[in-house]
Amino acid sequence: MNHGAAFVGLLAAGMFGAGAFARSAVPIESVRQDTPDQAVAAGVREAAWSPDGKRVAATRFETIWTMAPDGRDARRLVSKPDGWTAERDPVWSPDGRSIAFSASTNGQFDLWIAPSTGGSARRVTSLTGDERWPSWTRDGRLLFSHRAPRDRWQLYLTNDGAAGEPARFSPEGATEWQGRVSPDGKLVVFVSDREPEINSDADLWVRELRPDATGRTIRLTRSPGVESFPAWAPDNARVAYAAPRNAQQNLVWVVAVPSFDVAAAQAGQAGRGGPGAPGRGGRPGGPGPAAAADPGTVVLASRHGGVPAWSPDGQSLLIATFLTTDAGYNGDPNRSQDDPPAAFSASASDYALWRVAAPRPVDEGATALALATSDSARWVSAFDQIWQTLKSMYYSTGESSEAWDALRQKYRPDVARATDAASAEAVIDRMIAEQPLIRPAVESPRAVVASGHPLASAAGALVLERGGNVVDAGIAVSFALGVVEPDASSIGGDGQAILFLKGMSEPIVIEYKDMSPSHATPDNTRIFTATGARTASDGPTVAAIPGVVAGLDLLYQKYGSKKVPWADLVAPAIKMADEGFVLDDALPTTVAEGRASFAKYPESAKLFIPGGRPIAAGDRFVNKDYAETLRTIAKEGGQSFYRGSIARRIVADMAANGGIITAEDLAQYRAMERKPLAGRYRNHLVYSVPAPVSTGLQMVETLQILDQYRAAPGATLTKDPDFLHYAIDAWRVRDGGARIADPERWQVDLGNHLEPAHALERFKLIDPKKAYVAQGGGRGNEAPEKLLPGEGGEGHEGSEAGRRVQTGTTAFVVADAEGNMIAFTQTLSTWGGNYYVSKGLGFLYNDHFRGGRGGTGFGSMVPLMRTSTTSVPTLVFAPAQGATPSGIPGFTPRLAVGCAGNAWIPASVYSIILNVVDGGMPAQQAIEAPRMLIGGGEGGRSRVQIEDRIPRPVLADLEARGHTFAKVGRKGEVKYGYAALAVVNTTKGTVQGGADPRRSHGTAAPGK
Repeated sequence: MNHGAAFVGLLAAGMFGAGAFARSAVPIESVRQDTPDQAVAAGVREAAWSPDGKRVAATRFETIWTMAPDGRDARRLVSKPDGWTAERDPVWSPDGRSIAFSASTNGQFDLWIAPSTGGSARRVTSLTGDERWPSWTRDGRLLFSHRAPRDRWQLYLTNDGAAGEPARFSPEGATEWQGRVSPDGKLVVFVSDREPEINSDADLWVRELRPDATGRTIRLTRSPGVESFPAWAPDNARVAYAAPRNAQQNLVWVVAVPSFDVAAAQAGQAGRGGPGAPGRGGRPGGPGPAAAADPGTVVLASRHGGVPAWSPDGQSLLIATFLTTDAGYNGDPNRSQDDPPAAFSASASDYALWRVAAPRPVDEGATALALATSDSARWVSAFDQIWQTLKSMYYSTGESSEAWDALRQKYRPDVARATDAASAEAVIDRMIAEQPLIRPAVESPRAVVASGHPLASAAGALVLERGGNVVDAGIAVSFALGVVEPDASSIGGDGQAILFLKGMSEPIVIEYKDMSPSHATPDNTRIFTATGARTASDGPTVAAIPGVVAGLDLLYQKYGSKKVPWADLVAPAIKMADEGFVLDDALPTTVAEGRASFAKYPESAKLFIPGGRPIAAGDRFVNKDYAETLRTIAKEGGQSFYRGSIARRIVADMAANGGIITAEDLAQYRAMERKPLAGRYRNHLVYSVPAPVSTGLQMVETLQILDQYRAAPGATLTKDPDFLHYAIDAWRVRDGGARIADPERWQVDLGNHLEPAHALERFKLIDPKKAYVAQGGGRGNEAPEKLLPGEGGEGHEGSEAGRRVQTGTTAFVVADAEGNMIAFTQTLSTWGGNYYVSKGLGFLYNDHFRGGRGGTGFGSMVPLMRTSTTSVPTLVFAPAQGATPSGIPGFTPRLAVGCAGNAWIPASVYSIILNVVDGGMPAQQAIEAPRMLIGGGEGGRSRVQIEDRIPRPVLADLEARGHTFAKVGRKGEVKYGYAALAVVNTTKGTVQGGADPRRSHGTAAPGK
């Protein structure tokens, strides 16, 4: 291998002009530097210049290399010891003799130092957790970022760069990372999400470097999105950094650093304005003339967003582009911040190394650097990184841990023999296909409860032990979830349940969707923003009339066993709220995402950001106010929420704080019983939810279309390309025409959508060799039903526009071995609902009355109209062998399923039904199998989002037919859709439960 050619043309001496601030920011067409013998650089994470500019250190495919600027004399910094999975963050010492870097061992990063000429490395830190992004001080110490497990990033300083316990540089309680010491050693620039009331994202800050951490601190930027990877210019006066535009594309910017005196004066003049504030260049803008180099001025340096590094003469930047994504928050807990492997990037623009003139006109002289092919060890590094990330996330202990360890031993020798990315990824895909279960399989001769949290499932199991039925258990689970999963479900939300009890001739749907308030009218100016165009995005004005308590009360009164008193069903939730429970990653992630919104409202802030510190994993979360509210419901019954003492407190609080829910709104609310929609799939009966939601019809219609395809026995979406093709296109070929809305306000017309002849007609549109494309270049009909006024609209779950808003939802199921089963889906709409808690009540409300609703402005607002969501709790019955004591002639209960996660809800329920009915999977395996989401695309083609767990050959087969795929999450990660499943085996006399590891789900079974 020709390492000497690794960075040919890296720097061209004298190529760039002076480094004064640019007077314009006009994009210049960048030119890739490709030759027949060299490929454009790939796999580069970051690069750093030596102080004299004579060498460069760069991380490529998880190993650090040094080389001369012309690419010659390229060599590894150190020989990677066994156990290292990645080397990152190289930085030269001020004298150029040493390089500090971070290296990952057993999933945790520590800091090391090696001679810059190469040789053995010595460990500098060994704190519990991760140490990243070292930066040298002038006296030989290292500033670095440290994060203990399940804790925040903070900045630390070593004593002398090698020995002694590091000292914390960040103030107590602050979250700060990616610190960089200025060339003169006097200042530190870093990233922090402090002051969320000013800007909820992460910004750049500057602090004086003092040993006692008492240096003055100023904000350097204030713009939407997360700033990252600051890098000082040699003149100590400017900082380059990466930041997004419109929360999507990352760009590289340069900001002037003001003196502390100037910053203080600006802050006083602007009223908490100051450097980087909007109007002073602080918000990254578009192309156009750049202002003079006034303090706080920001100019665009490059459209190649990534990790910047200044040349020692200040005339150019190296930029290692990194992976960018526009995926929104959808409830996925932040379980890992590990970097994804650079070896399998989906885009050629990711992990490339660019050289640009800075600060000059945008991208002047930008050149993609040509690097020789790295050695095959990169595939082993990528393999190790993937394996270790999944180990840390899912397989740290237990039998699954041993099985995962064995898979590493099995497949690592194969990946070491890989010759290219495709063959290496094929090996990793084979390992992923053998992933052991993340959650344990649960099978019971009595019953199972699967819900969004183990404590809630345990509450349901306790009710079953006391003689309650599946309805009683479900009520207990719902109240408990309001405590342990308050961002997704509470008595301030709504929901649906589909129930089957032995002896019923068909299931029944209990519908308790929320309703728009009676004063939700276009002429009510108090509900709109100052411009009059929209409602607020959060707060009391956007809450619809909640339905959860009414739904649970109806279930108890009509279908409960009466063996367990109502108060006893509420009691487990009261105990949890009173005594508290230890948080995992799920709820703290939601609070971190919505911190600025929670902080607006005193009661919300008191609960979720106590003392100004957001709740964190490992904290004990106590909610005394909610415990008191639940005590009232336990004592006075469900009607207290609508016509009793709780109703009076809600109404008084709304009136005092701008909400529009009135006493009359609450008093008129009723939960409803509705007839489910029914269809056939593989000789099974499928029952799902009717209007006001459209997703039940979509589910039944899609299954009936796919039913026309004769799948091979045991077919699964990950192993049978034909089955995956037909499963995707059965979803696409649904046509429009049905009228779905609140049946109390509009006439619902399902047309012929449930008729077998219609399914056959649509099935004929599927070409076995080509992906379906809607006529006229449409979107592919993934949401065909016509939405009536009040149904759709931006910010609303039932609409395509609303699907961009990630919804806070939960799903849970209870079933017993006799075939009694119930599936619930409940929601607050957004994760965190409207972020508002009424004084003394302790729960969040939904935010379903939000946006302009309906897409046609105020005319689409309809008072007292039930909302529509993407929820689709579903029951499936199998053909019976012999007698059918269940009550449905010829059929016996098979499964109950529900899901959370916005557009992923129907997609996940669909996949899970296929996993069980076609693939024959047990419950937990069916839950953990890969998910897909068939979404909109250009030119009539629908892009399919997939978890990166489907083998490359299967995807290649479908891509050849015209399908396009976008991977979500890391390789092997279970990412979106939070489902609960029960599978009944009446012949065997058992029932299985499936709990989703994508969030915090747990399955429980009653004891003997």
